[in-house]
Amino acid sequence: MFNLLNNMKKLVFILILLGSVFIALYASATNNKLVVVYPKNGASINANSTFFVGNTNPNAKMTINGQPVKVYPNGAFVRVFSLKKGKNEIILVSKLNDDEKIIKYYLFVPTLAKKTNPAGNYFAEKDETVIVTETEAPLRKTPYGDRLTPVKKGMICQSVGVLNNHYKVKYGNGFAYILKNFAAVSDEISGQKQVAKHIAFHEDKKSMYISIPLEQAVLADVSNEKNILRVKLDNTYFDFQNINNNIGELEYFNFDENSLSIAVKSDIINGYDYYYEGNKFVLKIKKPFTNYIEGKTVVIDPGHGGKELGSVGPTEIPEKDVNLQISRYLKDELIKAGAHVYMTREKDEYVDLYDRVEYAKKKKADILISIHNNALPDGQNPYIKHGTETYYYQPQAIKLAQYVQKNLVNANGFNDLGIKQGSFVLTRPTIPVSILVEVGFMINPEEYSALLQSKNQQQYAIGIKNGIVEYFKNFS
Repeated sequence: MFNLLNNMKKLVFILILLGSVFIALYASATNNKLVVVYPKNGASINANSTFFVGNTNPNAKMTINGQPVKVYPNGAFVRVFSLKKGKNEIILVSKLNDDEKIIKYYLFVPTLAKKTNPAGNYFAEKDETVIVTETEAPLRKTPYGDRLTPVKKGMICQSVGVLNNHYKVKYGNGFAYILKNFAAVSDEISGQKQVAKHIAFHEDKKSMYISIPLEQAVLADVSNEKNILRVKLDNTYFDFQNINNNIGELEYFNFDENSLSIAVKSDIINGYDYYYEGNKFVLKIKKPFTNYIEGKTVVIDPGHGGKELGSVGPTEIPEKDVNLQISRYLKDELIKAGAHVYMTREKDEYVDLYDRVEYAKKKKADILISIHNNALPDGQNPYIKHGTETYYYQPQAIKLAQYVQKNLVNANGFNDLGIKQGSFVLTRPTIPVSILVEVGFMINPEEYSALLQSKNQQQYAIGIKNGIVEYFKNFS
């Protein structure tokens, strides 16, 4: 009797559950909706076109200004729409039987060219010494222009004035610019040339070091040109008296009247750093990798997180969630391959970009790989431009970018957009070897749908892992 009652309860529960599922399916088939994820109503768009991204009922018939719009099986739609100068009125209609949803949109295209520098170019001349206050501060050719090598905290600069909230500082035979927020006026005396009398060399298990004692922590420009590391120390000339070189091929000379230049030639450069210990300049060069992934340290950075959504797909799922899921699968695959793996975030939380880089350095990562998914600016077509691309900045990261790009495209079957040089916070580190991967496009409906499926996310992770394994295997 007890068993009979128990079975009847189970049957009732199953019937209720099935009824709930039927009601939900019926509602999804008969209830209409219309959600626009992008653009924002009333937005000003400085382009000749935009794209409407959103979702509706999969069975609905949809139009934008009377033109039919394709609705995908998950309800997603992405439609490119041409714009004219001035005010644009757009009417979106989604109709399911007698249930019609209408949204009226207004978008504005500026009729006058946007001023690129509304603050002007007012220059206040003033000679003073400034000291860098940030761990790694951007130094630029022009205010808000192309970056030069980052400058380290404690470096001394000679400023000749302020332009657009930037100190204009002497840099070699010319000038460079650093935001006032990243430097402070110093009482130290600068401008007098100093002599580098000693250069020292030592090594440990993983790295080699070149150190030069100085009187001040002057600006240092370090660049990687193929298999050569070039160092320029500003306002310094050499008169080396003690030389004991056990590093390799080394050249040093007075580059010009304002700087000392050092060139370190190596068959392979796979990570370097430079910093000051007091007033002693130190160049750290990692020793070559072994040809296997076992024991290597990889830090995975799932892009965005917390308040930073990243791009948002048609059905309102943000990029940050997709990045995290692919990163979790990648972590599992790399651990199975024998690597030591860490992630800059394990959950949905905001992490500052520079904190992500510092985390990788603290973990002594051999590789830092940032996982993202893509979007486009207004004026471009997500049905034309879409696929997979990988970014690097330092020349030492080119091979890693190539191997990961090739294997990921093989895994996902998306368009191969190739590798590109990009100056991002997560690609600029010189140690570890760093790349940023854009797996697919959140605003391309086909790629978006594929990116949301767990089996695909795991497959993409395997592709990235295969690229990293191949990179180490062919390291020479």
